[in-house]
Amino acid sequence: MTTPPASDRHMPRPLIVAAVGYQWFYNGANFLAFKVAANALHPLMVATLRYVFAALILLPIALLRLRKTPVSMRQLGGAALVGMIMLVFSQALTIWGTHFLPAGVAAIFSSSSPIFLALFAWGLFRRPLTGRQVAGVGIGFVGLASMGWASAAGGDFRPVGAALVLFASASWAAGSLLAPRLPLPRDPAISLTVQLVTAAIVIGTVVSLSGIAGATHLARVPTEAWIALSFVVLASTVVGYAVFLMLNAQVSSALANTFYYAAPVVALCLSALVLGEPLTLAKMASAGIALLGVALMMSRRASGTRRAEPLAEPDGAMSVQRA
Repeated sequence: MTTPPASDRHMPRPLIVAAVGYQWFYNGANFLAFKVAANALHPLMVATLRYVFAALILLPIALLRLRKTPVSMRQLGGAALVGMIMLVFSQALTIWGTHFLPAGVAAIFSSSSPIFLALFAWGLFRRPLTGRQVAGVGIGFVGLASMGWASAAGGDFRPVGAALVLFASASWAAGSLLAPRLPLPRDPAISLTVQLVTAAIVIGTVVSLSGIAGATHLARVPTEAWIALSFVVLASTVVGYAVFLMLNAQVSSALANTFYYAAPVVALCLSALVLGEPLTLAKMASAGIALLGVALMMSRRASGTRRAEPLAEPDGAMSVQRA
């Protein structure tokens, strides 16, 4: 999706500020919600319920639009593949990894997607890295390693969580590069619904066959877990997606994707205030180093174009963000 020229933009500046601020907030608060929900339910069960509920909300809209926008089997298959990569291998594993980490720390590790994106673009598509990008990769990984070192002494930090979140971030980057090369439905609501349904079926099958679903007693789930799950379904997946599409059509992709280095700061602060997670000087310094690397990767100058490299949210047909 191309960004309209400035003369064609009709979005008032206060609305742009509010939309960007909302992105920063909900992308950071997501990790608190993941943590709270996964403390009461298995993380894969959280992911299953998230995608099932979101798909049920969007399905009527997608069916109505399907009458006006025909979709081929190839497009459905492309959307399903994007759903597997972006929602199953990325988002579901992010929820699982956050269960083994402090929420703020998980947000920092999750912000590494732009770094993996540049590395994959260089390794797979021979896109040369600029000096700024090389510096961003190096600084970013130093920051992530420092964050792991600073957090290792905490009882809430387990290396498997960091590995899961980093793998999820790498999967997100891979999906971001693959999605524009796949045949996808032109209507983003249809594309997102297909991806949500695919993810719900795949993860639902896993939790059923593994016995996770049978061991889950929804009647015993505490209220705070349902509130957290409602947040990631409504505020993140449904409303957040719509807000991003609005932003991406009105402002530069670089501005629309600033959540990659703003949301982790929000997550660190909220997790300290709400969950009582320790916010040490070493953690703050490590976070600053890691986010500096991410900021370098997201800069317009680093990308060599006016807009930053799109980091797809699960519609895959345009520049989108994490759901």
